[in-house]
Amino acid sequence: MSEDTHVHAEKGEHLPSRPFVVVLTGGPSSGKSSALALLRDRLTARGFQVLTCPENATHFLANSEGFQPEWAGTFKQVQMQRIFLDYQLAQEEAFKAFAALHPTKRAVLLLDCCTLNSRVYVSEDQWKQVLDFPGAKPVNEDELMARYDLVVHMVTCALSSHYEWGPGSNNPARYHTPEQANEQDAKCLQVFGSHPQLRVVPHCERFGDKIEKVVEFVNDALHIEGLIGKRRRRTVQVVDDKALVDMLDRESTSASLVQTIFMDKDMHHSVRRRARISNKAWVDLFHSWKMSVGCGANLEKSLAGATDFLYERRSQVVSPNSPTENYLTRRVIQAEEYYSVVRSQEASAESNSKDRVAQPPAKFVLRFLEGSSYFELLFFVGGRDLICDLSAEETVQLPSCLQFAGKRDLTRQDSGSKRYPLEEINAEVKSEQNTKKRRILRPHSTEEAALFRATHA
Repeated sequence: MSEDTHVHAEKGEHLPSRPFVVVLTGGPSSGKSSALALLRDRLTARGFQVLTCPENATHFLANSEGFQPEWAGTFKQVQMQRIFLDYQLAQEEAFKAFAALHPTKRAVLLLDCCTLNSRVYVSEDQWKQVLDFPGAKPVNEDELMARYDLVVHMVTCALSSHYEWGPGSNNPARYHTPEQANEQDAKCLQVFGSHPQLRVVPHCERFGDKIEKVVEFVNDALHIEGLIGKRRRRTVQVVDDKALVDMLDRESTSASLVQTIFMDKDMHHSVRRRARISNKAWVDLFHSWKMSVGCGANLEKSLAGATDFLYERRSQVVSPNSPTENYLTRRVIQAEEYYSVVRSQEASAESNSKDRVAQPPAKFVLRFLEGSSYFELLFFVGGRDLICDLSAEETVQLPSCLQFAGKRDLTRQDSGSKRYPLEEINAEVKSEQNTKKRRILRPHSTEEAALFRATHA
């Protein structure tokens, strides 16, 4: 057995002794944060131990007086980049050591940039000084490159109409002009040009296509099924409670609670909180929900035992070239930012008597494998249907504990179903917004659940 693997004694599985390291890189507004969040979700659901290492320069610059213009081209700029390099090395090694504490799961370390990104911001002479910094251990660039198993370069959208920067934009903290962002992107690609597993994802008019291409590259590298491919949703019912319970005992099965707060009436901008709950908590809530007892009262109890909280800010961006196409950007945020939005929304509702205060829609999700196929079983508090999310491949069969309840896949055109009086809801929203535009929502979506709860608060 090689030094890079160890044997899990109970199952006899050969597992790598270190994480598979993926670097997401690219210029400003390339989608790295959104891709990282999606990869974390999908890999975790597939039973991987996922660790995410944040980009180091932002940490320093956001928690200090930042880069001083007079440092440019001087030895202080070299010093700063060596600080970033040493800190990044320490972070990566710490995450690898932490992954070893959980040896029964294959680990993936996702990096938002890495040690080599410092090279983008300095000249060749300065970079040599960074590597051979006086009084510090010399660093070899080839050894740095060898630390990473896969490098995914996401090309910036700087030269497209999607790029936002500067005061008055949706990203006022971004200071690069489109030309500067494009130049930085080109330098970044040049830095990683010699990596044997470099993958380049071009800018796409549909952001979803770009993100799926990133997932496809990671999927190919890990040699696993299910991270990519079209999905479909069907209403289902449980026909074998014992088989469902048996499925809960599998190591690859996990459950989570997801809550989303929309920040605008068009439901284009939101913050989301996801927490892992026990499989037993999920099935207990499912039985309460199925008996129409209502699991709202048990929501706080579920959160009390929840772990692995993840907070995100999400934005639906409509393509200017095709208004019918949009994409979702995702950025991991701190808990403080999430709760700041919660308080702001509550304050806004209290100050306007016309606004109705409703709890954010809660979705309970059970993720599991049946053979090599990946499934999600989900329901909303206040909803009436149990939904199965599965591969669009016709050959995929439902687990024995489930059977289809509906006759066809759920599509956006199904949104006018009798399940929720959506036409009445839409009429109410139209009058508030003074618009004739019809809102078409995917059934059993978070947006639909939020709209239903808001109009019935």
